Amino acid sequence: MFFLVYGCSRPNELKVLESSSASYIAVAGPDTATLALSIKGSTFKGRCAINFAGRFIDSGEVRGLVRGDSLLGDFHYLHYGLEWKRVAFALLKDGDRLAMGEGGQGEYFNIPYFKPEELRFDSVRFVFQKIENP
Repeated sequence: MFFLVYGCSRPNELKVLESSSASYIAVAGPDTATLALSIKGSTFKGRCAINFAGRFIDSGEVRGLVRGDSLLGDFHYLHYGLEWKRVAFALLKDGDRLAMGEGGQGEYFNIPYFKPEELRFDSVRFVFQKIENP
């Protein structure tokens, strides 16, 4: 049996994926959230921790897709330090600020998502501000 594999490539047409990393902080009354985010091409990943007035911290990983000025994905975190949860996660980029979306959520094959008609970024609890040299 004979297989022929043929490929064509143009060395001058290398596709370079844009990547960036940054750290952010948001304060809402006695609560504080931190976010370390890395964006590569059309995906993002990072770590998020929400400190609820020193009573408990929800901390874990975020990941998802970049769609224009929106980042849509999920937040897999340790809740109350006792149980793992996964919820929808959305950010809207505005300069050096990221607003964390809120709204009704659904699930599709155990993957959480925001219901498009219910996702909002106005009057949200956490608006992250980029911090320099964390």
